[in-house]
Amino acid sequence: MIFAYRRSATDAQVVEVDVQPLPGREGLYRVTVGERVFELTEQQVQHLAWHKEAGRITLQYAGREYHILDARQHRGGPPAGAGSAGDLRAPMAGKIIRVLVQPGEHVTAGTPLLILEAMKMEQQITAPQDGVVTRVLCRVGDQVTAGAELVVMEPVPTT
Repeated sequence: MIFAYRRSATDAQVVEVDVQPLPGREGLYRVTVGERVFELTEQQVQHLAWHKEAGRITLQYAGREYHILDARQHRGGPPAGAGSAGDLRAPMAGKIIRVLVQPGEHVTAGTPLLILEAMKMEQQITAPQDGVVTRVLCRVGDQVTAGAELVVMEPVPTT
């Protein structure tokens, strides 16, 4: 798995991250972050929790949470192929276990919209801003792939 990130939208430095199994060394992974190289056991890698939404990546490891921006999606404009503001996509493949909103519902930033189960963990998908849910594109029990559009919101204009 290879991706690039920036620490903030204004950070010009792009850092590449590469996570690869080590050939001939079952259960070990090489994690390269920029110029730094780490070896992690399979157990350590399984304790990593990734959540990616709209070019923002949240990494949780060892009780700490790190927020980074996907550099490929932050180059002075909206990400290539991105939907309109407020579209919500699955951060990873998984199963929809709860849908908490319906079309026409007004929500505020942070409101839970649905729960996705992935890798035996529950991922809460929340509203990125205040708005109105215009479409819910999944149902309880649906298997979804990473990047699948789940909910469409119309943002509420700020005054």
